[in-house]
This record gives sequence, structure tokens and C-alpha cells, in this order.
Amino acid sequence: MATNKKHTRSSSAPAAQYDYHEDDEEEKMQQRQYHRDDCIVVIRGGSRRTSFRPRPINTKNLRTLNEKSKDLPSASVVSNTSSASTVVDDTAYSIFSPTKKRVIVVLASMAAFFSPFSANSYFPALAKIEQDLNITTQQVNLSVTVFMLFQAISPSFWSVLADTHGRRPVYLATLFVYILASIGTALASSYVALLLFRMLQAFGSSSVIAIGAGTIADIAPPSERGGYLGWYSLGFNIAPLLGPAIGGFLSQYLGWRWIFWTMAIICGIHWLVLGCWLPETLRSLVGNGSGYANPTPMQWWQHQRTTQQSSSGGGGGVTDPATLDDAATVVVPPREEKKKWKSWSLRQVVLLPFQPLLYAKEWDVLVLLLLYGVQYGACYAMTTSMPYLFSRVYQLNESLIGASYLANGIGCIVGSVFQGKVLNYNYKRLMQFHYTDENHDFPIEHARLRTLWIHAMLFNVLFVVYGWMLYYKIHIAMVLSIQFILGFTSQAIFNASQTLLVDLFPDKSASVTATNNMFRCFFGALATVMVLPTIQVVGVGWAFTVISAALLLSRVTLVLALSHGPKWRRQRMNAEAIKA
Repeated sequence: MATNKKHTRSSSAPAAQYDYHEDDEEEKMQQRQYHRDDCIVVIRGGSRRTSFRPRPINTKNLRTLNEKSKDLPSASVVSNTSSASTVVDDTAYSIFSPTKKRVIVVLASMAAFFSPFSANSYFPALAKIEQDLNITTQQVNLSVTVFMLFQAISPSFWSVLADTHGRRPVYLATLFVYILASIGTALASSYVALLLFRMLQAFGSSSVIAIGAGTIADIAPPSERGGYLGWYSLGFNIAPLLGPAIGGFLSQYLGWRWIFWTMAIICGIHWLVLGCWLPETLRSLVGNGSGYANPTPMQWWQHQRTTQQSSSGGGGGVTDPATLDDAATVVVPPREEKKKWKSWSLRQVVLLPFQPLLYAKEWDVLVLLLLYGVQYGACYAMTTSMPYLFSRVYQLNESLIGASYLANGIGCIVGSVFQGKVLNYNYKRLMQFHYTDENHDFPIEHARLRTLWIHAMLFNVLFVVYGWMLYYKIHIAMVLSIQFILGFTSQAIFNASQTLLVDLFPDKSASVTATNNMFRCFFGALATVMVLPTIQVVGVGWAFTVISAALLLSRVTLVLALSHGPKWRRQRMNAEAIKA
């Protein structure tokens, strides 16, 4: 065994204390031990096992403490020969196991399901609501507009709180509002009550999409982020697919109020599951997941037990790291967060919903917002015009029109999963030529957008083909096949753009996603208002040709993101460094 060994760590790693020693000759094992703020980590080279022993820590500031645990230092054991064996801590970015990460993604994806489901399941019931409440068509349509308005604005309020005080409390608060609003809508006996509770439904449900994107950024390093975001987006991509079918069935056989009773029941069950199992992931609070903040019931119980053992001198023994996915390892005074909540001024509260708009002033962000937004508007023009066109061109009834949405929805699902794998592959391939994720010169824009032009051009061409196929009344099977491809390509564009936005602001991912939500809702609403009048004036073929031409002009944002994005990003980061 070599007698002269050194311990080194990467220059980007935070400072830490290391104690390195060797076991006796009989074991012929190497042991490396170092201290972090939240635990003592022992790595045995022979068995490649990592053990965590919690230890009490005296801390004065929650954020200062947990900022130190954002990243574990990677380390190498280098001998005095030319060869070297490298030992890298697999929990450097997140202590959560792959299984635990998948559970978190599923929980976040299910939470993101409710907002688009609430919007789409409502449409089949509009006529019955109009009759039951004795209101006009304009009034019932206004309830749709109000819902979309609050759906666009609400994430700007909640996302700032989620990026500041944690994902978990905002999840529970927003979905609790949604449950109460769903019950209120089910019991609404007047038009005013319907409007009020639909506002609250949007206020409570729409924010979890942005918060979910932030959650994925917390647990997934850039090399895995595209894949996890692809799976996460299944929740809000499946909702428009299932919403009209479920809403129509419930409205026809049980009454329109059961749409909202069903929402309240399903969300209530999911709220309990989130409360019990979803851990806090915000990196400024819990670092790589090893910190202690906004605990689950299990984390709270384990934290109390660890604190009692430490105070009695028991030490707690050695625990396998797999058990620490839900373990509390940091002793933090609970009053710190209460002080932070009280520090908000009236001006900050008033300006809170508008803070995410500040991201739009950054050029590298603005081009992505426009790329995503205009693409979203084109997709909305296609989907919102389907009932009008399919009923006239193919004489389909309401149930068959609802079934025709399956083609586009399945295309979105397949495209989401496929593009996630492509994003991970592109990132890892480029990483072979760059040393570290922290390298500001790493071409993250190329890693996310380099193949996007294929999907963009294919969508533009097929969008025109789709319009003229409807004009010439080509068989509906061909039209639905085109819809599948359009859904596939559009979702690839959405996933790549959203992933890059999260990459640019990983610590404020919920806020920047809320900004993206506001832009896409604006373009979606604009498309909804304009598509049918345009079809009626110039015909369906030329209408989709005009929309495709406008979309083609917006593709300049993709060129700018690839050519100027890295420069704009470096300028922004340098300006932030000077301010700091």
C-alpha cells in the first residue's frame, strides 16, 4: 500500500475540513472522512459505502447554514505514482436516490395536472351551466376569460414565495385554496359565486406548474434535468387530453357540479399525499436535500429523535444514506423562518406579482419567452378551432370531437419523453469537452437548442399542410396523423425552451417559469380571439398559412438564442457579479 498519499478537492468546491487516514493492513481498505455542516461523511474505498452520522450544529442563520451544503465537495485520492483513483461523492448535487427523485417528479407532475384539467373539463359543461344558472352565453364565456386571466397572473405571486420560503408550504397552501374553491364552485347557486370561485380555482391551481419546474431544478443536475422535466410535463400535457372527456361524461350523467366535486376529492387525496411524502427541495433552504426546513411528518419525527439522542450523548450511530432521504440532519432554530416572513414590507407585497416580469428584460431570457410563447399561440389556434372546424368539415358530434383531441395529446406525451432523452444526451455529449458544470463558458444554449430547428421547421411546414387538408376535406385519419406530429414537434420545442430557462436561473426557476407562463397565456389568449375570425374571413387554408408565416418570423429568436445567447448570458452574469 502506498505510504505517501494526498487528498485534493476541486477548486469550485466549498471549503470543508478533511481527515484522511488508512485502515490496518488486514482490511487493506482506504477510508476518507470529512465534516459537513449537517453530518460526518465516511467513505470506505473497499466497499464503496457511504455512511452519515448526524451531529448537532449550533447555527444562527438558516440561509447561511444551508448555503454551505448546496454542493458536497468532490474529492480525489491520488497516489505518488502516475495513476490515480478518483472517489467522487454521488450525492454532490442531491442526496435523493433515483427512486426518491422519481417519486418527487410524480408528485409534482400530478399536482401540475389540476390547472389545465380545471380549464378543459369545464368546456363541455358550459351549455348546462348557462341553463342551470339562467345566464347568457356571454356571461358563461366571461367565466372562461376570468379563469385564464388569473391563470396567467397567479404564478407571479406564488412563485416568488416558492423561491424564497420553500416549495413545500406553497404547494400545500395553493392546493388547499384550490380544494376550497372547487367545493365552492360545486355549491355555487349564482353567477357571482361561480365567477368568484373560478377565480380562486385559477389562483390556487395554476402556480404549481411553475413550482414544479423549480422542484425539478432543485433535485436534478443539468445532465439529468431535461429527462426529468420531460416526465414532469406529462401531468399538464395529459390534462387537456382527459379534461374534455371526463368533464363531458360527468356533466352528461351526473351533472356539471360533479366536475368540481371530483376535482375537490382527487386534489384532497393528493394534498394529503404531498403533506406526508413531498420533502422540501429549495436549495437555499436545504442545500442538496440534507438540510432541515419545512419538514414532512417523518422528517420532523426523525429530527426530534436525533436531537434527543444528541443531547443525551448517544451519537445516533451510523446510518445508511438511503434512510436519509427523509431524515433530518440539521438542528435549526424554528424562529428563523418566522422572522423572515415578518420582514416583508407593504411595497414588497404590492410589487410581488410583478417581480417575475423583471426576467423579461434580460435578452437571453426574452428570446426564449418569445420562442415559447408564439409557438404556444400557434398550438392554441389549432386546438381551439377544432370544434368549429371538425363539426363543419366532418360533421362530428361533441363526443367524437373530444376523442379527436387524442391524436395531438398522444403526440405531446411521446414528444415530451423523447425530447427529454435527447436533451440529456446532448448535454452529456457536450460535457465531454468541458470540465465542469460551473464553467461559465459551457455552451448550455447549444446543449438545449442545437437540434430544435428540425422540430421548428417540421412544425411550420405541417401546420400549413394541416390547414389545406381541412380546406380540401382530406380524410380525417390523415388530419389526425398530422396532428400527432404537430403535437410531437411542439412539445419538443416547449421542453427545450423550458429546460434552458431553468438552466439560466436554477435558484429562481419557479419565478422564471411563472414569467414564461404569463407570456404563453398572453399568446394563447391572443390566438383564441383571432383564429376563428381569421378563418371566417380568409378561409381555413390561408388562415393556417398566415399563422405559420408569423410563426416562421418568430423563429429568429431561436437563431438569436444560439448565436447571441452565450454572450448575453455572460454579460448578465458579469453584471450580477459586480452588483454582488
